[in-house]
Amino acid sequence: MGKKPANIDVQFWSDPDLPGVEVRYSSYCEEAFCKHTHDAYSIGLIETGRTSFFLEGTMQEAVAGQIALINPGAVHACNPDPDVGWTYCMFYVDSLWLESVAVELFGRETGPLVFPSPVVDDPDLLTQWRALFVAVTEGAGRLEKETLLVQGLTDLISRHAELGDAHQPVADTDLVRLVKEYLAANLAEKVSLDALSKVAHLSRYHLLRVFQDAVGLPPHAYQNQLRVDLGKRLLTEGMPISQAAVEAGFVDQSHFSRVFKQHTGATPRQYMQTVNADA
Repeated sequence: MGKKPANIDVQFWSDPDLPGVEVRYSSYCEEAFCKHTHDAYSIGLIETGRTSFFLEGTMQEAVAGQIALINPGAVHACNPDPDVGWTYCMFYVDSLWLESVAVELFGRETGPLVFPSPVVDDPDLLTQWRALFVAVTEGAGRLEKETLLVQGLTDLISRHAELGDAHQPVADTDLVRLVKEYLAANLAEKVSLDALSKVAHLSRYHLLRVFQDAVGLPPHAYQNQLRVDLGKRLLTEGMPISQAAVEAGFVDQSHFSRVFKQHTGATPRQYMQTVNADA
């Protein structure tokens, strides 16, 4: 029997009526993702199958009918259990949406929010977010989509969120911040470990240890994350894949495609063809 493809189906939606929200629908039957992070909150509706996913150094399990909640900056890798597969819908929601809804909900500034439980059982909430998925994918009116999003976030926050820093690194010192900024400013450059060591005024070994503890990823993986995020923005703006690969700092289009798929579960072409299909 031939090997099943890792990618059965994947689609993206970026709705201009809901800025700061990206939606993806995916179906996988084998490992598709490396460890990565998102700046946004990740809200996943598990439709079929089961996943055992890595999250901040621990393994979590989620099955059909449950909701997965991943805080911004949390290192994770969500892959299906072997020989089972899974289908899910994921919402990536900018923190500004949650903060604005929290202010309306509590009548005051609340500060950052976190979801302490990465997997929750909440059938009513699942139904609400499924309705939002249908509204986005079928091109409903702006008022309907905004209403469903605000209602969904209100119930999500009131039932499952707590006050706290969405990602407070263990050792995110000024030195680590300088390294992050240097990597972000030099995405197209072949940055060396020696260069980062000089930026942080740390030995190479000490730098790697401190950065890993603070960010959850080694410097090269963090750099790839930044490059993929930039590549996504460029593709959304309509830039050709080959040009986006260069602008994002990849050696060539093949390298761009390989790393992009490890982070998003889709090739750059698949992402580009679906993200604004219904805009």
